[in-house]
Amino acid sequence: MLNDEIIAKADKLASIKKEMETLKNQAAEIEGFFLKRAEEDLADTKLKSVEYAGYTGKVVATMAQSLKMVYPTFLKQVFGDAYKDVVIEETKYKVNANATRMLSGLWLRNYSEMRIQDVVSQIEVDDKTRAVLLKKLKGTNFKTDKKNLIAIAGLNEKAAEEYAYFISESAVYESFMRLMKAINKDDEQQVKEALDLIDGAVIVEENPKITVEW
Repeated sequence: MLNDEIIAKADKLASIKKEMETLKNQAAEIEGFFLKRAEEDLADTKLKSVEYAGYTGKVVATMAQSLKMVYPTFLKQVFGDAYKDVVIEETKYKVNANATRMLSGLWLRNYSEMRIQDVVSQIEVDDKTRAVLLKKLKGTNFKTDKKNLIAIAGLNEKAAEEYAYFISESAVYESFMRLMKAINKDDEQQVKEALDLIDGAVIVEENPKITVEW
């Protein structure tokens, strides 16, 4: 009887593992389809993610970014006395979340010298609504900013996405300039030198990612 149970469970486990491998391969093939489709749909846009809805679930394709140090010592020249505030030194160099977002945007040229205030001023809303938007829109969380633009400004989804990305680009440069001002390196030449150093200090890799939501 025990041998029968062992045989049955061994066969069942083998069957499950085989099915899991088959499903894994099928999932990888379908993910590849959506990654290729997303690359086409996101080309020549400022969007970083796209959604594909089914009847029972939703696929989200995202271009995830990862920041890697190439010449970490360059960051000491960039940040000066503020270096320890934004760089976490371990066996590997690790930059905090705010600095990662800033450096990634600068390296990828996903930034704008236009202020968040200037972007918001282009949204056709009354002054009170604009004042609320300026308090809510931070440029650090795309989904939150998009949600607020729809809820507060009454924008449609496409317009909200466009403004949310413009705001995120402005936030990158505003963050950078606040840091440069804090370390007294905010004249035109010093800013240019810092941007050149950043180009050599890090590399940003964009890795596509697929998530499924129900």
